Amino acid sequence: MTTVNIFDIQRFSYHDGPGIRTVVFLKGCNMRCLWCQNPESQSPDPEVLYHEHLCTGCGKCLQVCPYGCHRIDNGQRVFIREKCTACGKCVELCYAGALELAGAEVEIEDILRIVRRDIPFYQISQGGVTLSGGEPFFQAEASLKLLQACKEEGIHTAVETAGNVEWAVIELV
Repeated sequence: MTTVNIFDIQRFSYHDGPGIRTVVFLKGCNMRCLWCQNPESQSPDPEVLYHEHLCTGCGKCLQVCPYGCHRIDNGQRVFIREKCTACGKCVELCYAGALELAGAEVEIEDILRIVRRDIPFYQISQGGVTLSGGEPFFQAEASLKLLQACKEEGIHTAVETAGNVEWAVIELV
């Protein structure tokens, strides 16, 4: 089975192509644009995201992190990203949702299970699936297989890309 490294699937989008769409956000990008709308997509590796406004200060993350990524300095909660290996132990314990793991290897069939739930919306709006990112062509082979799987099910597809890849990759997809 083929996997795709994603960080999110957004359903009921209407900004990323015609009609109602399901957007699959892939991890990894060969650019580092200062204006990037999805900086959590740039690294191909999983990352822990910290949403400060959701933190309740319970301290469970400090207790469970084996690398000392979480600490309190002068009464302020601090997350030291450079130490983080994205083991996810802190994410599992964070009941407030202040910590989130961005990035996972997902089977194409599992993505399709989510996509299929939206087929009725695609049909009435002439929507479909959009691959975004990061840079979908950073994972060209996986993107191609996912696009082909959608096409086999009669689902319209689109790709949001900067096009900063070899021409052969664009031709392939």
